[in-house]
Amino acid sequence: MQSEAFPTSCASPPPPPVNFRGRAWRVLSIVLGLFLLVTAGLKIHGLYTDPYAQESILMTPRLLVAVIEIEVLLGLWLLSGLAQRAAWLASLIFFALGVAANLYLAIEGQRSCGCFGRVEVNPWWTVGLDASVLLSVAFCRQTSVREAAPPDWQLGLVKIAGGSVAFIVLIVGGFLLVSGNPRQTLSQLRGEAVVVDPPVLHVGNGRSGEKRLFTVRLLNHTDHVIRIVGGTSRCACVATGDLPVSLLPGEEQRINVEVRFSGMPGAFQRRFVLVTDDANQPAIVARFEGQVVQQDQQ
Repeated sequence: MQSEAFPTSCASPPPPPVNFRGRAWRVLSIVLGLFLLVTAGLKIHGLYTDPYAQESILMTPRLLVAVIEIEVLLGLWLLSGLAQRAAWLASLIFFALGVAANLYLAIEGQRSCGCFGRVEVNPWWTVGLDASVLLSVAFCRQTSVREAAPPDWQLGLVKIAGGSVAFIVLIVGGFLLVSGNPRQTLSQLRGEAVVVDPPVLHVGNGRSGEKRLFTVRLLNHTDHVIRIVGGTSRCACVATGDLPVSLLPGEEQRINVEVRFSGMPGAFQRRFVLVTDDANQPAIVARFEGQVVQQDQQ
């Protein structure tokens, strides 16, 4: 008597392949989402307290606002787990641009990349960080295996929180972007009494040791008299030649600032300070930027 063979239909189907790269990308996307939100928060703090604290020639207030908006939106997108293929591609492009921008700052000799607000980080370190993230994102590219969708409660929570934050960021950021003078708008939001115009003095190119004299305006936005009683007086910058001065309510006055080119050839941005008798704003911070060239260049 012949034994009957078991029908092949009863055999267990093979388990689906494990998408290791997809799982690694989900973990990496959460880490990157939190990282982008933290860096955006540091930039917001730096933009509110001092929009030029980054010491970077790329970080103008308008560009800072745009970068903050992109970081917040991309960070929320990565945390949500939605449209992961598109989020992967957006992350790849964002960090590739970050490598290029920080490499430029590093080659130019900037001492801080400005990526972390007022926290100074050498651009070479940031190039390494962005390059590492870029390689990790490239390795964790999405495959054809479909991942399970996040739970409904998680999606709902992310949509509510993310939508609220994104709405606030877009409204405030859009207001600053379309503002004719973002620096003055930020100064008014911070309640600054006196504003220096221009906030960043462009001194051009010069040989090391060369001195130049420039003029800046001081504007008093208060309803009381403010005296500028002192300021920076060192080898690279002297801002005290015309001091002290008194600013009447709503008045503006011009003072001279002497700048001396110093250091190795390359671009630079440095700060100078003016001291006031106003309790709400005892110090006014402004900056000057330029480039030190070789002796045979001009």
